[in-house]
Amino acid sequence: MTNQQIVPNPDLLNIKEAAALLKVSEASLRRWTNAGRLACMRLGAKRERRFRRDDLMSFLEDRGAQNAPAMAPGGRAAEVLLEGIAIEHGKHICTLYENDLGRLKWSVPFLADGLRNGDGCFLIAEKKVRDEILDQISQTYDGLDEAVDQGQIVLSDGVAGAKAMCEFVERSLILARRSGQQSFRLVGDMSWCLRLGMSFDELLDYEARYDRTIAHSFPVVSLCQYDVREFSGSAVLGALKCHEDTFDYPLSRFLGP
Repeated sequence: MTNQQIVPNPDLLNIKEAAALLKVSEASLRRWTNAGRLACMRLGAKRERRFRRDDLMSFLEDRGAQNAPAMAPGGRAAEVLLEGIAIEHGKHICTLYENDLGRLKWSVPFLADGLRNGDGCFLIAEKKVRDEILDQISQTYDGLDEAVDQGQIVLSDGVAGAKAMCEFVERSLILARRSGQQSFRLVGDMSWCLRLGMSFDELLDYEARYDRTIAHSFPVVSLCQYDVREFSGSAVLGALKCHEDTFDYPLSRFLGP
């Protein structure tokens, strides 16, 4: 008996075609089918995946409904909760911490909740810090790998230079909005500036430029966190002056361990 042959069928898509239709990676499709989240057929001796177009479109519609951001009355995106405080889009907040636990206090729940809500997320930090934050997120949110794979969370080590960094963030936000994202959360652990050799003046130039050109122009809540073990008192004071939105809320909620 010969092996079963795969008969071409215009109504069935192979994994490459299905990935292109959904604009995701083939790895994501394999995970979804293995988990039973997405229907597929297995054909031939190699058990190759084939997808019905109707199944793919239904899956796409279901994901769109699940990822739609919560809306407040009047069609305005609902506020983001941080430390139990409702923070509106366009706010640029500064947090301070003095130990490794403090680094995770805001960043982990802030980003994990955003991923669950379907928000576009950004994590800008040096690799060691970024990996630590991602590891903690993965313990409370099962879909982290998928979110990274699909670009729902953008990871960056930062870019040297205030202008170049702002251009990177702005370009990334514009692309994310074009792809359908409507609500964003950004965490910057600002030690990345030190690792790239930026001076104190360059750091403040970046913060001021970001506050002026980006923070209030996109549906994003921005959270910049400073490790006070690495920044001087004058640097911390300067950072706070660049985050006037912080003073709209109880400041004690943004001072960490």
